[in-house]
Amino acid sequence: MDALWREAGLVIALGSRLEETATFGWPDDPAQLPVIQAVLGEESLVMERPGAYVLGDAGRIVDAWTELLADHRPGGDWPERIRTAKTALAQRAADRAEEAAKAAPEGAVPVARVLAALDRAVPADRVLVQENGLQDMWSYFFPHYALGAGGGSVVPSEQTPLGFGAAAAVGVRLAEPAGRPVVAVVGDGAFNLFRGELPTVADAGAAVLYVVLDNGGYGWLQSNLDRVSGPASRFAFTTPRPTGTEGLADAYGLGHRRVTTADELPAALADAWRRVAAGTTAVVEVAVALTDTPPGMTGSAGDFPEREGGEP
Repeated sequence: MDALWREAGLVIALGSRLEETATFGWPDDPAQLPVIQAVLGEESLVMERPGAYVLGDAGRIVDAWTELLADHRPGGDWPERIRTAKTALAQRAADRAEEAAKAAPEGAVPVARVLAALDRAVPADRVLVQENGLQDMWSYFFPHYALGAGGGSVVPSEQTPLGFGAAAAVGVRLAEPAGRPVVAVVGDGAFNLFRGELPTVADAGAAVLYVVLDNGGYGWLQSNLDRVSGPASRFAFTTPRPTGTEGLADAYGLGHRRVTTADELPAALADAWRRVAAGTTAVVEVAVALTDTPPGMTGSAGDFPEREGGEP
């Protein structure tokens, strides 16, 4: 997608604060890519980027623009360029998922398959609440995870503490209309920080589907430690051990399933979704490998992935 950002002459950003998760891959020089920002309040404007600013409800703004452009016909090959880029991304994602499946050790499930199974199991109007971990970052990468026209996403802002997504999912569930699915994809380290609130979840009657990717602890810290110190370090941030979540879930009447093979995913997620649709929170713990890293995460890039070479 980097090439598309370089070729674009203008970006229209609807309701975005243009944080790094939104602008990843954009030209380094802000002047190269002007932006029309449409946000509710001036506190959300990013003044460092050139362009125009529109304050108001994004839906009403788009409706007005659509009416103004009713007779406009796009020119050039831009739509075809976008289709070509998406096709290439889809093929790369499929190849990457196949490679991850081949490399997955026994007792671990490739995260790409978890996201694909989740997409099939839960209705498309779901809201995905995301986290600040390692494996859960897979869900940030299109097309490994994509929102449908009716879907939603709540993404942690910069400097958000670990466990935000697990906790925020409860608020999202209470704020959304009844019946709309709310799913949180979180690492086991983040979920461990949140588990003490499971009684609150049960008392509030907030039905959330938690998909917990268990790599044995704090995978992001461990992967950085391994890169710097190798196997010689006397410290460890991950270790294989029971999480203890099953007992807590049972104690408070919540659903729980543990998955260690890809073949178990469809039934486990289907059962969890039935519980959530009936009004009960359910937790699906999936064993994943620490080496199953998202795109661009194999090298050192601070707190954010490196760009993949040759990205279309």
